[in-house]
Amino acid sequence: MARISPTPSQKILYLLCIFIGVGILYIDYKTDYFQKIKHNYKSFVISTSYTLKNYTIEPIKKNIRRFKTRKTLFKENENLKKALDASYLNNYLISRENKFYKDENIIKYPFDDNKLGKYSLAQVKDLDPNIFNCCDKHRMYIEIISNNKQIEKENVVFNSSGIIGQISNVGKYIEVILLTDISHSIPIKSVSEEFFCNARGGGKANVIICSFNPLVWKEEITLNKKFYTSGLGGVYPEDIKIGSAVNIEDISATRKDIEIKLLADPLESNLFGVLLDQ
Repeated sequence: MARISPTPSQKILYLLCIFIGVGILYIDYKTDYFQKIKHNYKSFVISTSYTLKNYTIEPIKKNIRRFKTRKTLFKENENLKKALDASYLNNYLISRENKFYKDENIIKYPFDDNKLGKYSLAQVKDLDPNIFNCCDKHRMYIEIISNNKQIEKENVVFNSSGIIGQISNVGKYIEVILLTDISHSIPIKSVSEEFFCNARGGGKANVIICSFNPLVWKEEITLNKKFYTSGLGGVYPEDIKIGSAVNIEDISATRKDIEIKLLADPLESNLFGVLLDQ
């Protein structure tokens, strides 16, 4: 049968444990002997916690702060670059060679709603540089990033070096047909205004081609001759420098082709201006 009460030996063991416990408490009360152990234990816990914090938690916090700082600096640099590029666009519009507007005071900073900016800022969303080496269709897609987003087809697109094309379609992103697209043409003229031509896209980087009949146009066209927009057609403003002749080819007795190297390269910047009116 199971025992229901402790045996004499078990009673002695219980009493012994009680006496030992009481003895320990008495010694601790009289001498504070175990207080040192408590202090050592607390010291060990504190030092261990401090060490773990310094070698695990603090490095993680520092890395997080460093990441946030880098992210902030990157954003600030990005905003500064956009502001600098915007100033380049402004300078191009009011430069002596490119009088888009007679009154320089109407060129305002395009981010400000309270000012009558005459163009909107846009950034490139898609432009494959390989199209200049393989394709006849030269297009890019941009997104308006300034406050004025009233964009229409045929609005002129430019960067800090010059005109690069015009808007061909307005959607989620805005399609721009570049001057070098073979389906595009731009009316140009010589400085003397004795020569006019509709220059079509050359199908390669930074080149447009002007085909003309030398029997009709008497002005001598030579290498390095400069060409400007004529303003005919009502799309591009007049007297904007486009580029210079780099090659002249005799096709027949009634046709010559002039290769004109454009001033503006769409690959040189991610920021563009879109003229709202001229």
